Amino acid sequence: MHAPSLPERARPQRLGRLLLTLGPWRLSLLLLLPSVILSEALGMAVQAVMGVADTQALLVAAGLCGLLPPLLALPLLQHLQRLERQNLALEVRATRDDLTGALNRECFLQLAEREFARSRRYDADCAVLLVDADRFRNINDRYGRHCGDALLRAIVHASARQLRSPDVLARFSGEALSVLLPQTDPLGALDVAERIRETVAELQMAWKGATVGTTVSVGVASLGVGHAGLDSLLGDADGALHAAKEAGRNCVRAAPIQPRRSGEAYPVISK
Repeated sequence: MHAPSLPERARPQRLGRLLLTLGPWRLSLLLLLPSVILSEALGMAVQAVMGVADTQALLVAAGLCGLLPPLLALPLLQHLQRLERQNLALEVRATRDDLTGALNRECFLQLAEREFARSRRYDADCAVLLVDADRFRNINDRYGRHCGDALLRAIVHASARQLRSPDVLARFSGEALSVLLPQTDPLGALDVAERIRETVAELQMAWKGATVGTTVSVGVASLGVGHAGLDSLLGDADGALHAAKEAGRNCVRAAPIQPRRSGEAYPVISK
């Protein structure tokens, strides 16, 4: 006796999701007609075998019995729907940051590891940005934590507008964001970083009669032959971020750009 294969195990899951998609009422209606037909057929068979005289009463009783399966299935399916909604909520909480709605660090690292391996395998471009809000503690101290939270959400939304659908934005830590840019060369990564910097610098948020804003510093690292793993790529992005802070903040700095393959040469670009 062999263990079921992946396609075999996936069939019940697909069937369960299909039932939940139909919903309890539609599924009950779908069950109603075959249940009544089968019950009527069973009643006629019993009448023919046993010779029951009152055929009409028997068929009515059989038809009422046919109503039982969908009526019994209705509360069960409603319960399954509640469980499905709870599971989806748990999945969202496991992958999303509660404050900003962006992906959390753990989910970002999982996706970035996968993209790093794919880019390595197919010799494709890939880049990472680390975006950090400048002097964010001053905003919290002056206007309060709630203002800082609202401004951080605004920064996330403004940054997300500069990205493509394949790009991945996450809250990396505190007021720092991380961005994964698949299929993006070093110049393209610098362009995205600069657009994010400019957009945040123009951001002005009204808060209790005051206008609050901030700037961001951005570190850029592009995948190269010297990056043995995702940690080394993130380390280069973090080093570039520190360089941006030391340069006065509100600027973009890039780690030295390495060739993707041994023997190639890229110029060192810093902005």
